[in-house]
Amino acid sequence: MVTAVALLGVAGSARAADDWAMGADLRCVSAFAYLITNPQYKDNATIGMFYYLGRIEGRDPTFDLAKGLAQVRSSVQSQIANESQRCGAEVKAKNETLKAIGGQTQPGKRGVG
Repeated sequence: MVTAVALLGVAGSARAADDWAMGADLRCVSAFAYLITNPQYKDNATIGMFYYLGRIEGRDPTFDLAKGLAQVRSSVQSQIANESQRCGAEVKAKNETLKAIGGQTQPGKRGVG
């Protein structure tokens, strides 16, 4: 019985973490959707939006995106600067990781001549 209760607690914690991550990703999509309207940010916002849409779909392919975005829209509008900075930093970090991996796989970059 104690094991079952412990497993339920772990499952509940995992579900809460998944819900939080989904909400964070939805806030990023919403923030980037707002920034796409500004020509200065359009390209980077488009890339960021598709990155987070992919995360959402990867987590739950049947997720109701319209409903999820409607739930976070008002909170994002009041915090657009904070959300776009947080989300942009995450996308930038992934981009830097990919650049590093790409540099390792380029011919002649391995130190072998």
